[in-house]
Amino acid sequence: MAKQRQTRVRVLLLAAAVPFILPGCGVVAELPTTSMPDSFSKSSASEGLPMAVSAPAEATASKVVMPVYWLAQNESDIQLYREFLPSENTGDPIGEAVQAMTAQVPRDSDYFTPWQPASEVTASISSKNIITVDITSDAFKASLDAGMAHRAVQQLVYTATAAAANAGLTTAGYSTSVIVLVDGKAGYQAFGHELLEKPLERDKLLPAPIWIIDPQEGDGVETSVTVTGSAVVREEKLSWSVEPIVKGRPDTSAATTGRVALDAATGETALFEVSIKLEPGEYNLRVFHGDGANEDSKRITVY
Repeated sequence: MAKQRQTRVRVLLLAAAVPFILPGCGVVAELPTTSMPDSFSKSSASEGLPMAVSAPAEATASKVVMPVYWLAQNESDIQLYREFLPSENTGDPIGEAVQAMTAQVPRDSDYFTPWQPASEVTASISSKNIITVDITSDAFKASLDAGMAHRAVQQLVYTATAAAANAGLTTAGYSTSVIVLVDGKAGYQAFGHELLEKPLERDKLLPAPIWIIDPQEGDGVETSVTVTGSAVVREEKLSWSVEPIVKGRPDTSAATTGRVALDAATGETALFEVSIKLEPGEYNLRVFHGDGANEDSKRITVY
């Protein structure tokens, strides 16, 4: 399951977040490096079918939430997933979302962020959709390999562009890009690998192939729950499973299952919606391709 596949990455992140003190001498050792999975292959990752996520399409009807992107392990790759978190409407919706990306904890325990809390984040956007994010250097303290560094920077790019669209700040007819300043200056080498010199655009290979959009992790829902999400159409059918939580663990023997019809051609991205009737209780909701590929899962409570 997805939660089991995440273990190695999260352990490394926890290690990277805490300085290691050598016993008896008070010397701080170099932070361990958070790396891509051992099984990661650039060629196999680039040949996959990523989700098509355009920034203008990420706007919501509600302005009390903000989109924030996280990372999670999906099979042999680390990919991008999105959650909506409560917004305090600080007046800087892009800066607030990026700040949350560095400092808050994802609702879904499958997700993680390699960033450290930034002391300050500010942002602006031009009439041609060029976003400038100024972030303090303390956010870059983690030690990452090149693959993780690229994904962390793209996590910021996706969060900033989604927040701009959600706040209604983008102008139709222009693509959206992000200039990242660190302590007010350009040219920073992010995590020792990514040069923040030019405007950055979204890397379209990085979104995961399946997202459950609603409900989110930990949500309470009524007995007739409507599950919505987005998925890449593959030859394998898109399936769902709802398993009751028994003694803290999903009981797969009592699962309710089904398939989801997607109205798009193979390789394209489609929205999906499925209604499921459940008895009150706690459940693990999963959506996946075939026999379990690209799974996204959420724990929910039915009242």
